[in-house]
Amino acid sequence: MPRKKTIQPNPIESFSLEDGTIVEVRDETCLETGKGLYKRHEYEAIRDAVLEQIFSTYVDKKGKKTLGHRDNDILKSGYTFDKWYVLNRFPDRDESQIRKKLYKDIKTNIKVYIDAIESNKI
Repeated sequence: MPRKKTIQPNPIESFSLEDGTIVEVRDETCLETGKGLYKRHEYEAIRDAVLEQIFSTYVDKKGKKTLGHRDNDILKSGYTFDKWYVLNRFPDRDESQIRKKLYKDIKTNIKVYIDAIESNKI
Protein backbone atom coordinates (compact mmCIF):
# COMPACT_ATOMS: atom_id res chain seq x y z
CA MET A 1 0.00 0.00 0.00
CA PRO A 2 1.50 3.37 -0.98
CA ARG A 3 2.30 5.94 1.65
CA LYS A 4 0.25 9.08 2.07
CA LYS A 5 1.77 12.20 0.59
CA THR A 6 3.19 14.54 3.18
CA ILE A 7 1.31 17.76 3.63
CA GLN A 8 3.72 20.63 3.08
CA PRO A 9 3.37 23.81 5.15
CA ASN A 10 2.32 26.91 3.25
CA PRO A 11 5.13 29.33 2.31
CA ILE A 12 5.27 32.86 3.67
CA GLU A 13 4.86 34.24 0.18
CA SER A 14 4.47 32.77 -3.29
CA PHE A 15 4.57 34.48 -6.70
CA SER A 16 5.14 33.68 -10.38
CA LEU A 17 7.80 35.13 -12.66
CA GLU A 18 7.13 36.18 -16.24
CA ASP A 19 8.40 32.85 -17.59
CA GLY A 20 5.96 30.90 -15.39
CA THR A 21 8.45 29.90 -12.66
CA ILE A 22 6.85 29.74 -9.23
CA VAL A 23 8.93 31.26 -6.40
CA GLU A 24 8.18 30.41 -2.77
CA VAL A 25 9.58 32.39 0.18
CA ARG A 26 10.15 30.27 3.30
CA ASP A 27 11.89 30.58 6.65
CA GLU A 28 12.54 28.23 9.58
CA THR A 29 8.88 28.19 10.57
CA CYS A 30 7.60 26.76 7.28
CA LEU A 31 10.38 24.58 5.82
CA GLU A 32 9.41 21.76 3.49
CA THR A 33 9.20 18.34 5.11
CA GLY A 34 10.35 15.10 3.57
CA LYS A 35 12.81 12.26 3.77
CA GLY A 36 16.22 13.56 4.86
CA LEU A 37 15.33 17.23 4.57
CA TYR A 38 15.76 17.89 8.29
CA LYS A 39 19.43 16.83 7.97
CA ARG A 40 19.94 19.20 5.03
CA HIS A 41 18.39 22.10 6.93
CA GLU A 42 20.55 21.30 9.96
CA TYR A 43 23.70 21.21 7.80
CA GLU A 44 22.83 24.50 6.06
CA ALA A 45 22.33 26.21 9.44
CA ILE A 46 25.80 25.06 10.59
CA ARG A 47 27.35 26.09 7.25
CA ASP A 48 25.82 29.56 7.50
CA ALA A 49 27.01 29.99 11.10
CA VAL A 50 30.57 29.03 10.11
CA LEU A 51 30.46 31.39 7.11
CA GLU A 52 29.38 34.27 9.37
CA GLN A 53 32.47 33.79 11.52
CA ILE A 54 34.97 33.20 8.70
CA PHE A 55 33.70 35.71 6.13
CA SER A 56 35.38 38.83 7.54
CA THR A 57 38.72 37.01 7.74
CA TYR A 58 38.87 36.44 3.97
CA VAL A 59 36.63 39.08 2.37
CA ASP A 60 36.42 42.86 2.56
CA LYS A 61 34.71 45.45 0.38
CA LYS A 62 37.57 45.34 -2.17
CA GLY A 63 37.46 41.56 -2.57
CA LYS A 64 40.05 39.12 -1.25
CA LYS A 65 41.69 40.18 1.98
CA THR A 66 45.41 39.54 2.40
CA LEU A 67 46.24 37.52 5.48
CA GLY A 68 49.19 38.61 7.61
CA HIS A 69 50.52 35.20 8.62
CA ARG A 70 49.92 31.79 7.13
CA ASP A 71 49.07 30.68 10.69
CA ASN A 72 45.89 32.80 10.55
CA ASP A 73 44.64 30.90 7.48
CA ILE A 74 41.73 28.79 8.75
CA LEU A 75 41.11 27.35 5.28
CA LYS A 76 44.74 26.33 4.73
CA SER A 77 43.80 22.66 4.95
CA GLY A 78 41.02 20.40 6.10
CA TYR A 79 42.97 19.65 9.27
CA THR A 80 43.34 23.31 10.30
CA PHE A 81 39.68 23.94 9.51
CA ASP A 82 38.66 20.93 11.62
CA LYS A 83 40.82 22.15 14.50
CA TRP A 84 39.27 25.64 14.28
CA TYR A 85 35.76 24.13 14.08
CA VAL A 86 36.26 22.15 17.29
CA LEU A 87 37.85 25.10 19.14
CA ASN A 88 34.87 27.31 18.31
CA ARG A 89 32.46 24.78 19.85
CA PHE A 90 30.21 24.19 16.87
CA PRO A 91 27.84 21.19 17.09
CA ASP A 92 29.55 17.80 17.02
CA ARG A 93 29.83 16.34 13.54
CA ASP A 94 31.69 13.45 12.01
CA GLU A 95 35.33 14.50 11.48
CA SER A 96 35.36 13.28 7.88
CA GLN A 97 32.16 15.23 7.18
CA ILE A 98 33.78 18.43 8.45
CA ARG A 99 36.93 17.97 6.37
CA LYS A 100 35.40 16.58 3.21
CA LYS A 101 32.05 18.32 2.88
CA LEU A 102 31.84 21.40 5.09
CA TYR A 103 35.42 22.52 4.41
CA LYS A 104 34.92 22.30 0.64
CA ASP A 105 31.56 24.10 0.80
CA ILE A 106 33.03 26.94 2.89
CA LYS A 107 35.99 27.35 0.51
CA THR A 108 33.66 27.39 -2.49
CA ASN A 109 31.31 29.96 -0.92
CA ILE A 110 34.19 32.26 0.08
CA LYS A 111 35.58 32.06 -3.48
CA VAL A 112 32.15 32.89 -4.95
CA TYR A 113 31.82 35.96 -2.69
CA ILE A 114 35.33 37.17 -3.56
CA ASP A 115 34.75 36.67 -7.30
CA ALA A 116 31.41 38.51 -7.13
CA ILE A 117 32.94 41.51 -5.35
CA GLU A 118 35.96 41.64 -7.65
CA SER A 119 33.82 41.41 -10.80
CA ASN A 120 31.81 44.45 -9.63
CA LYS A 121 34.96 46.56 -9.19
CA ILE A 122 35.42 46.99 -12.94
